[in-house]
Amino acid sequence: MSEPTKAVFLSYAREDTEAAKRIAEVLRAAGAEVWFDQSELRGGDSWDQKIRTQIKTCALFIPIVSQRTEERSEGYFRREWKLATDRMQDMGSGRTFIVPVAIDQTKEDGADVPEEFRRYHWTRLPEGAATPEFVEQVKRLLEPKKPALTASAKPPMSTLPPFKQSAQAAAAAVAVAAAVAPKSGSRLPLILGAVAALIVAAGVFLWLRHPAAESLPTQRLEAAATAKPAPELRRDKSIAVLPFTNMSEDKDSGYFADGVHEDILTNLALIRELRVVSRTSVMQYRATTKTMKQIAQELGVTYILEGSVRRSGNKVRVTGQLIHAATDEHVWAEAYDRDLTDVFSIQAELSKKIAAELKAALSPEEKANLERRPTSNPVAYDLFLKARQMNRDGNDTREELLAQAAVIQSAVTLDPDFAEAWGYMAAILSQIRFGFIDMSDALLARAKAAIDRAQALAPNDPGVDIAVGTYYYYAHRDYQRALVYFEQATRRFPNAYTGPFLTALAQRRQGHWMESLENLRRAQQFDPGSTEIARNLVISLRAMRRYDEAIIEQARRVRLLPESLRESFALALLHYFARGSTKEVDELLASPLAARAGPDDLLAHRKIWGMVKGDLATADQIDQARPELWADGALGIDNNWNGVLIRAAQGRVKDVRDRLEKEAADRRARLATEPANARVWGQLAQIEAVLGHRDEALAAVRKSNELFPLAKDALSASLTSFSYAFTLAWTGDKAGACAELKNILAASSLVHVHLLKNSPWFAPLKGYPAFEALLADPKNNVPLF
Repeated sequence: MSEPTKAVFLSYAREDTEAAKRIAEVLRAAGAEVWFDQSELRGGDSWDQKIRTQIKTCALFIPIVSQRTEERSEGYFRREWKLATDRMQDMGSGRTFIVPVAIDQTKEDGADVPEEFRRYHWTRLPEGAATPEFVEQVKRLLEPKKPALTASAKPPMSTLPPFKQSAQAAAAAVAVAAAVAPKSGSRLPLILGAVAALIVAAGVFLWLRHPAAESLPTQRLEAAATAKPAPELRRDKSIAVLPFTNMSEDKDSGYFADGVHEDILTNLALIRELRVVSRTSVMQYRATTKTMKQIAQELGVTYILEGSVRRSGNKVRVTGQLIHAATDEHVWAEAYDRDLTDVFSIQAELSKKIAAELKAALSPEEKANLERRPTSNPVAYDLFLKARQMNRDGNDTREELLAQAAVIQSAVTLDPDFAEAWGYMAAILSQIRFGFIDMSDALLARAKAAIDRAQALAPNDPGVDIAVGTYYYYAHRDYQRALVYFEQATRRFPNAYTGPFLTALAQRRQGHWMESLENLRRAQQFDPGSTEIARNLVISLRAMRRYDEAIIEQARRVRLLPESLRESFALALLHYFARGSTKEVDELLASPLAARAGPDDLLAHRKIWGMVKGDLATADQIDQARPELWADGALGIDNNWNGVLIRAAQGRVKDVRDRLEKEAADRRARLATEPANARVWGQLAQIEAVLGHRDEALAAVRKSNELFPLAKDALSASLTSFSYAFTLAWTGDKAGACAELKNILAASSLVHVHLLKNSPWFAPLKGYPAFEALLADPKNNVPLF
């Protein structure tokens, strides 16, 4: 039997297994022993006795409360709850034993739980998203020599506010700026924002701002035991900055108001003592009808700042109003009328005034950081804000990324010392190369010149070091070299999402899947409202075939982006990948949400779905009418020439030969200037294979594999293997194609059994025994880890 002072017992209803599992995983990762085993929910006398013994000897009992437990008047978990409360009767009054956790909005008052549970405020961890502060409090409560509190004193972990009430606790050096909530389209990866944040934190200013790391306020056990509510609230240094209202006559200049809002959030995040809610969490309150008190309760803050921005000519007016939300007391209101060149002074003054009101001491370094000016040129700054807006609104197409680079080029032309813009330039150009959009030497040289310029402007800055790591990640796929910088960020800034997130992305590319997943989970603990972290978790979990967990994460994205057909489609598609069910996608595409998405968006998703599930007639019909429409990024596979493939799979190669020849000529022309573009070589191989040009196809696919082997990128290079299998299949080597597919299915990748089954990519293999055996083998669709 384990030491009773070291074990945590999780009690949960079977419907809440996934949430309980997530809590268990996080606590175990922190070194706690957790008694939780889904496989043992089977009943029986011996099992029952084991549970009784564990409850009798555990150090902490964590009952998981939810709407599911409310709906079940009977269940084994209720027996566990009774055993725990019975044990409490034999404990001293100073012992903390029961730690209730609610994983949804179930209220304490009136909940169908033992009365003992109501002696504690509940910790709220929606969906089991355990926060770093929750973990720390559990670890402290498990310390055998730590004095325990009485239940009536409300143990500090029970005073932790709900998930939606979490306040941001960014380390002062990691001022990850408050970025826009990601749109439904694919975004420039969050890694760019993370790097930008570190640049600012070290004094070089952000070049792409993303949400600051969130954590709950850390409270000492002794303070929680003696706190007096009203005075303590006054001293609480937590604040949410609501989106600023654009009061300019030019309503198209909303990006400017958003930029000022982001920069003020960034400044506040630079102050070590403040707890600032991330932009991800506050953006939902734009134009809200909720009261300040409601918002503060949901976000777990004491203060709220609301404001507006009006720009006219070369003048700007920024207003700010600080509110003590619990009392609706307007602490102060200020209006700043300045020249546009003084907008950074306004941001600094607002930030310092808030810090003073919240009694947050400013170190000399923090004060200097607040007073820095990214640029003295207002036009350059305006261009930078426009580029950021383009980034958040676009889909990262070649045209959009090049347009962003052009806007940033204009900014640095106006102000060659605008370090933030140079860093952003390097990131955008590196992203273009990373996505195989442009692999030319000329573009790489531009990216290198931009990062060199950023380094020249701040040669010893740790943020610039991270920017260099990003450059190696994107421009060169040198993940080991990038990791040196990313792991350094984790050591220097242990309380921010930045280091774990960047490290996770690099580890995934190296094929270190479990380590990467652990770091993604850690990053999500710091910023649980981030749709981008959730997106990357879905990618990893899908590649690892951990579909149940992927569905949970994608459901999170759907809740954050409820009107996005793309996100709901991705969720429904996961059910198809998991078990071949078409019901979810069919129902979605017939739903009101799909109708609201607009005719083009709906047609694009209907076409990709028809291709995936084998309804090639529908896909063909849509493609002939609208060949340019595709649900971008829906499958992670290139869509450029799938329209002709649909007809080729139906035995109609002659109908599309002219288009295939045109596609092949386009690829050859690109390779003349981008000979190292492995993706284009792979596309050419597939096109040549469908045309029946066996030798040319095999030569092209071998070149693709040579340039981009699986060892170079465990996530994306699997698509090179996909091209190889495709080429073999369409050139008549069915056995070779099946052997390659077997290798693909044995490793983590975005290629899955149900993606192969009915789609046109491997039409020549349908009915071939080895191919059908691969699809039918259960082990090819079970989790890999």
